[in-house]
Amino acid sequence: MENRNEKQLEELVHRELKKLPDLPAPETLVHRVMLSVHERQRRSWWQRSWLNWPLGVQMVSLAILVISAGLVSYLFGAAWNGLNVASISTRLTEWLSTYAPVWEAVRALGGAILMSLQKVGQPVLFAAVGSLLLVYFLCVGLGTVCFRLAFKRL
Repeated sequence: MENRNEKQLEELVHRELKKLPDLPAPETLVHRVMLSVHERQRRSWWQRSWLNWPLGVQMVSLAILVISAGLVSYLFGAAWNGLNVASISTRLTEWLSTYAPVWEAVRALGGAILMSLQKVGQPVLFAAVGSLLLVYFLCVGLGTVCFRLAFKRL
């Protein structure tokens, strides 16, 4: 029953739409379409689709994708075979042991910074964080203004 009513409604709508006259296209349509086409051609390479990127950048991004997929599949395979987090961290520590002097220097520098922050006190720390936040928001605001001025539509 419903199917027949839907069919009748469809035929009625079709007949009524056929009676309507064709609407002419706006005179500025061709101009707007051409502007859109030229605007797409002027886009920077990173704003286009991946297939339109330069070949070197495509290869680098493809290599990053393959390395990421390989790392994820390795970690899932390791987890599947019962390799736990402790053994992964042990392997990672072995691989990164050549950088031990760098890590020691970073740790010593971090300890010195922490000790100096403990000595200066809480008010100075709050002032430093507040001024960093102020500078951050000023940079965001200035960046927004520059972006709007650079891409202002005339």
